[in-house]
Amino acid sequence: MTAFRRGRPGLRARRIAYPALLATTAMGTMSSNVINAPLYVIQTDLAMTAQQSVLAVSAFTVAMATAVPLAGWLGERLGVKAFLLSALGVMVLAELTAAAATGLEALVLARAVQGAACSAIPPCVQAALVTTWPERTAQTMGAWASAIGVGQAVGPPFGGVLTEALGWRWVFVVHAGTVLVLILLLTAFMPRIGRRRPPLHMSAMVWLLLGGGSTAVAVVLAGQSGPWSWAAGSAVCAVLGWWLFLRLSRRRHRRAAGDPRAPRPLLDPALLRDPAYLTAAAGSGLAMGSMAVAIVAMPLFLGSDLELGPAGIGGVVLTLALAMTAAGPVAARVGRRHGSGIQLSRGVLTLVVAAPVVTLAMVSSGLGVARWVIVCLVVLGLVLAGTGIAFAQSAAATELVLSPAGGSGTAIGIHNMIRFLSMAVGYSVVSLAWATGASILVFPAVALTALGLLAILRATRRQSPAAPGTPTTAGPGTRRRKDRP
Repeated sequence: MTAFRRGRPGLRARRIAYPALLATTAMGTMSSNVINAPLYVIQTDLAMTAQQSVLAVSAFTVAMATAVPLAGWLGERLGVKAFLLSALGVMVLAELTAAAATGLEALVLARAVQGAACSAIPPCVQAALVTTWPERTAQTMGAWASAIGVGQAVGPPFGGVLTEALGWRWVFVVHAGTVLVLILLLTAFMPRIGRRRPPLHMSAMVWLLLGGGSTAVAVVLAGQSGPWSWAAGSAVCAVLGWWLFLRLSRRRHRRAAGDPRAPRPLLDPALLRDPAYLTAAAGSGLAMGSMAVAIVAMPLFLGSDLELGPAGIGGVVLTLALAMTAAGPVAARVGRRHGSGIQLSRGVLTLVVAAPVVTLAMVSSGLGVARWVIVCLVVLGLVLAGTGIAFAQSAAATELVLSPAGGSGTAIGIHNMIRFLSMAVGYSVVSLAWATGASILVFPAVALTALGLLAILRATRRQSPAAPGTPTTAGPGTRRRKDRP
């Protein structure tokens, strides 16, 4: 629980902590793609090949996807506030190291450390929001989803403008300075959340990290068209890691059920089979994968086919973030009124509608259609996509924190691993599509995936009333609450 005193000082502190936590989410998300726009400049300055420059981007995603389950566990073990502040401090040091990098090895290592440090942000911020404002779960998760969208869309123009004005090294310096300001705000105003003692099961944790990390490596290598021997080897390691993690967890869970004195498992594997957890994983995976496709495919299309400059591309892509930000409160109201299941279905349906609009824009570029018409179609498609992502992401987060798995830091960590692996899949799909000349099929593939998820949601939806006193996203009591913490 929080350490704030009742009364006005505690209320004032929480009002500052709330935007600081959301800003931390946005800045953490930005750090993953902040070098996308100046990547060619970095490649030229450090005399790297194109493949090496991509490694500087993917190192962040691989490290983050690998470390996030451990981060969820450490947040419980060490305390959410202490662990988050420590991770942000490591991120600042890694960014300053990246700013001073003189070669590929130093830059890739610094980016990997940034990704590992950034893995603490999702589970810690989610835990802080839900614990501090438990009666406003739908609102806080909607705002959290909007913050993710802002970070994803603002990152590329942020990096591009700073590179043009001051040079690419200042991208890391300015970002590190902003994170340092957030560290000071969180130190002063973030509530302290009581530590727990999650089970210590090192062998299961090792196999979990191997499974997640190998999955990320296999996805990244597939997107780069090999080397296929390494991709296949990583896929085998991924299957082995996940299988051994689940096997060890089930074995220890059975022992603990029969003997109360036996060591507890890292988590109960049944939590991962819970319908709410699976729905949350599928919804957030679709949202993050769709976002990754949009923020990579659209700049490639706008730059190569329409010959827009960096500023123009940044302005168009920014509409995705604006739509996510505007849709966040609306999504929260839909969730409170109708439930997170309906909210998620509407988000998925909106993503389905967005895909043909963007595809039409891409097809029109080869038919002599005026450029401003194509740009308008792209903007409309990104607005629809941003709205759908906001609905799906916040609904999935609500499903997660209200599910039985919401009390397990490891389960939340695995959920966030799925989110980041879905982003890596989105990047790889775009990379393969452009490499094979099948770019026109990228967004139809997103639509087909969304339709499949929508069909599953419709087929498996169940009416299950919440227990008395349990936080919920629907019902008159929830609708009467304020929209702001």
